[in-house]
Amino acid sequence: EFCEHWASTKTNGEEKGIVLLLELTEKVYAQNRTKQTSKSNRLKFLWGYLRKYKRFFVQLILGLLLGSLLQLIFPFLTQAIVDTGIGGKDIGFVWLVLLAEMMLLFSRTAIDFIRSKILLHISTRIN
Repeated sequence: EFCEHWASTKTNGEEKGIVLLLELTEKVYAQNRTKQTSKSNRLKFLWGYLRKYKRFFVQLILGLLLGSLLQLIFPFLTQAIVDTGIGGKDIGFVWLVLLAEMMLLFSRTAIDFIRSKILLHISTRIN
């Protein structure tokens, strides 16, 4: 079966093929050892690129925290609508909380937009 798929040409009625025989040498093992030691240097190498954009990374983290905080407020506002606004039949309070939720939604959208622009800026500079 091996010869059926291995043979590529016929010369004088005899099937012939090409074999590539590879053997590992000491250079391969030495190269693997140097690669293992250079893994610790990869973070230092990467930090060299990222250090220039440290300010943008801080802004990204702040945007992420602020967006998460805004997202955390929504359930409490909904609870306030149900408990105070609907339970107390105070339509003015319901409108006020809905307006607050709308402002939080727009704020979160703006923060996400700014975060995506910063991330795009960093990724185009690094790549």
